[in-house]
Amino acid sequence: MNPRPHFSLVFSIVLAFLLASCGPDGHHGRLVGKLQGVNEAKILAYTPMEADADAGRLDTIEVKHGEFSYERPLEGPVILRLLYPNFSQTTLVMEPGQTVKLKGDANRLKEIALDGNADNLMLTEFRQRLLKAGDADAEREAATFVRSHPTTLAALAVFYDFFAEKETLEANPAETLLETLTKAQPSNDMLRRLSAHLQPLYATAPGKKLPDFSATDFDGRKISRADLLGKPTFIVFCSQWQGSFFQMGSHADAIRQQFPAAKLNLLFVVLDERESSLRKRLKSRPLPGRIVCDGKGLSSPFPRKLGMRYVGGNILVDSRGTILARDLDLQRWNEHLPKFLKEN
Repeated sequence: MNPRPHFSLVFSIVLAFLLASCGPDGHHGRLVGKLQGVNEAKILAYTPMEADADAGRLDTIEVKHGEFSYERPLEGPVILRLLYPNFSQTTLVMEPGQTVKLKGDANRLKEIALDGNADNLMLTEFRQRLLKAGDADAEREAATFVRSHPTTLAALAVFYDFFAEKETLEANPAETLLETLTKAQPSNDMLRRLSAHLQPLYATAPGKKLPDFSATDFDGRKISRADLLGKPTFIVFCSQWQGSFFQMGSHADAIRQQFPAAKLNLLFVVLDERESSLRKRLKSRPLPGRIVCDGKGLSSPFPRKLGMRYVGGNILVDSRGTILARDLDLQRWNEHLPKFLKEN
């Protein structure tokens, strides 16, 4: 009997084991996982837009028989986010040359455990403490965690999860926490870019004053913050390529019927790059207010100065220039605006 096939099989198994147990090289990070309660699935892996080399890069991780292995090219430590099929997320820290291990139950994703570096161990311990906490208590715990560990990437991961992308924009305590992180990690470029993105938003959170600005409207007239004082103002960020642009115009017409120009300023900040196309459309379907469009699209500094979060967002300002509300649901403008204006 020839022993060579047996030797080859053993050698292959040993080689596969050695390769699997080797860590990634100094330009990659590795994530390996075991998930009970699932056989096959797809998990999306991405970094925040503020990450350095691979900002916003989206990869698909294939789960087979409840297990997966994933490598990502890295130039330095990053915050990696996993998006599961049920839209739950896990945020972790990945570093070049290191392997992060993930394990848990697909039916209890909040209990996912991570190790592989100190940051992920801290994140696992923190999340375990939150398992029975309500939303308000969890946010307070998150703020305490960030204040207690400001020099760590774990604190930045928690800030992303609880404050950076919160649906309702609130400056308190997020603004102070961001300052704490920035001071503690002055060399963190990702944190610097995150701060540059969020500070204009926190500066235009409810309760803050609308920033001073100067612009030229579509009729060639100058417009500034001072021109808007004396009556409430509703600022709408929009564009022709926005799917709900026509619907937004109809809702704006309805608002104007309720609140004529003597009672409410309507300011439309349009993020189109082709002014001629916009002018042509507005001849047949005008917007019931003043329009600012500098033709620079999403690269325009003007909507950023006013704190635009997204195209389709909006800001409601009272007669004294104080921001009352942000990003009111388009379908409920007719309900929201009278309520806010009556109360203020």
